[in-house]
Amino acid sequence: MCKRSLIFLIVFSFINGLIPLSAQSSDYEAQVLGGKEQLDQVLQTQLSLPKILVNADFKNEFSIYFDIDSLGQARHIKIDGVQNNVLRNESKRMLRFLKFQQTQSLSEAQPYYVHLHLSSEKYNKYIKQKYRFSPKKNLPADSTFVIYARADQSPEYYKNGEEGLEEFILSEIEYPKVAVEKSIQGTVILEFVVETNGYVTGVGVKQGVNAGCSEEAMRLIKLTRWQPAILNNVYVRYKTTYPITFNLRNVTHDNVSGSSTIGQ
Repeated sequence: MCKRSLIFLIVFSFINGLIPLSAQSSDYEAQVLGGKEQLDQVLQTQLSLPKILVNADFKNEFSIYFDIDSLGQARHIKIDGVQNNVLRNESKRMLRFLKFQQTQSLSEAQPYYVHLHLSSEKYNKYIKQKYRFSPKKNLPADSTFVIYARADQSPEYYKNGEEGLEEFILSEIEYPKVAVEKSIQGTVILEFVVETNGYVTGVGVKQGVNAGCSEEAMRLIKLTRWQPAILNNVYVRYKTTYPITFNLRNVTHDNVSGSSTIGQ
């Protein structure tokens, strides 16, 4: 494999029914908590490879094998089919943003695997997206992967703080058509991690609303950008919550069906 060809996206994608040639029948395909959408969110916002590798048109695929500990994290990681250390290290780093589900008993003790696809086209698209935003302060980022619930400065929406976030949601939210037809409304409470680069990962529903409202709330939060939390003058990962309220009084023709509105 050429060194210059390493950059290009890693699309962690699970392929149903397809087992890599190097995987054995006794190996288990890993199930990430949050599914493929969670994988995609991590790749789109956290994957980082040297610029020198970006320009080549390259596609490839390989497998990563690992055990899953009691916290759902990947351990004893082995990569099959990749010689370049930059790509190997970045692939291992991506796994640390994810949690996996144990699907076999401890007595079975067989390795799990994920099958990765590399695509320069998709990686370049994600790079363009990431360069649209950067934190205001030039501070170092904590590299321990610890997630904090308290900090010297909590994260805030990158544009006008709370007010700006409310404006963004009101302008972008789409009230699910089924929810309107069934007169469903309520507040979705989301929990997620604001990463040190200002993007979010680990988006989950703490309190849900049916008929597509929870899914729409998750879609919106994944689009947000934040000034990351600061602890001891270092950017840190920070777990937080945010409520999005679906209120039928705010429904208009333009925001129904893929459209919605919220009322606070």
